[in-house]
Amino acid sequence: MARPKVQEQQRAHLAAAARRAIVTHGLAHVRIRDVAEAAGMSPGTVTYYYRQLDELFQQIYEDAVDRFHRQRAQAMQRQADPAGKLLAAIDAGLPEGQDDELCCLLYEFSPQARRRPGEAALRRGLFDQQAQLYADLLAAGADQGAFALALPAAEAARNLVALEDAYAYHIIAGTSVTRGQARDYLVGYASYATGTDLKRRTPSPRRADEIAGCVADHG
Repeated sequence: MARPKVQEQQRAHLAAAARRAIVTHGLAHVRIRDVAEAAGMSPGTVTYYYRQLDELFQQIYEDAVDRFHRQRAQAMQRQADPAGKLLAAIDAGLPEGQDDELCCLLYEFSPQARRRPGEAALRRGLFDQQAQLYADLLAAGADQGAFALALPAAEAARNLVALEDAYAYHIIAGTSVTRGQARDYLVGYASYATGTDLKRRTPSPRRADEIAGCVADHG
């Protein structure tokens, strides 16, 4: 009876090892032996659970779907009104910081989407699921009279996800756009799209590294 549980744990361990290996070596250069080394196992053990690296890549995308779709939906459900739900969705869609492993991995996969149909389908599915969450929320808010949409819900939803993806790249790459700024820009767009002043609803949360930088500047 314990064997299925052990197999589940081993698969989770290997998926975590694959994530570390991709971050270390880059997606294009990862091999089974790299995953085995990261997991502290033999290559044969890796292939026992995952015959192909593509199966591990599928698991990583499933982790992304869990975080950016299921967990985001749960965060939205904890809010009582459409504006609160929308802000919760925005907060859940951005990387926690430059070292957010799962977001780093998604950007490793993105260049492969042009050349590998499997990766393209997975990336498209993740985008569509996130956009549908936003579209349903925007349409429901409009039906309740909480939002006065400036454009169709589906269009605004896709724009929100596209903006998230773009700003997430800058957060991961460590450019001049901070997480707090990215959130402000997204909230600004969402305010326009919904005809609601979401910026007055709640202040932008500030990350510890941004606060530390302000303290240093004002020494």
